Amino acid sequence: MHCPKCASQMNKIDDFRFSAEKCSGCNGIWFRDSSHEIAKSLAAAKSIDESNTNAAAAYNLVRDIDCPECKKPMLKMVDRTQQHIELESCHYCDGVFFDAGEFADLTEFTLLERVKKAINAFKSNINA
Repeated sequence: MHCPKCASQMNKIDDFRFSAEKCSGCNGIWFRDSSHEIAKSLAAAKSIDESNTNAAAAYNLVRDIDCPECKKPMLKMVDRTQQHIELESCHYCDGVFFDAGEFADLTEFTLLERVKKAINAFKSNINA
């Protein structure tokens, strides 16, 4: 499989709990079948995603890509809890592509993000 952003070879991440491949060029990560939700909850999640490098940063701007599995156009999305994280998702096979550093960022919440989450939960309880 080749990376949808830089066309480098994707290498399988060996973990029996989720299915993923990592790009040997831009360090992006492809998760099959929404398995990023499983990987996100694991303590080792940050170890599979290297922080963004200058070389990989250029690929963050590439947003119009095709799915590396089914070759269909992917949807440009943002994470609903951390809207600064832009990812690409395949509507057909449920795969998700994260640029270098985005997946590690997804597993962490800053203090401001935690406060916003608490305020939204408080508002939901008041309105319920």
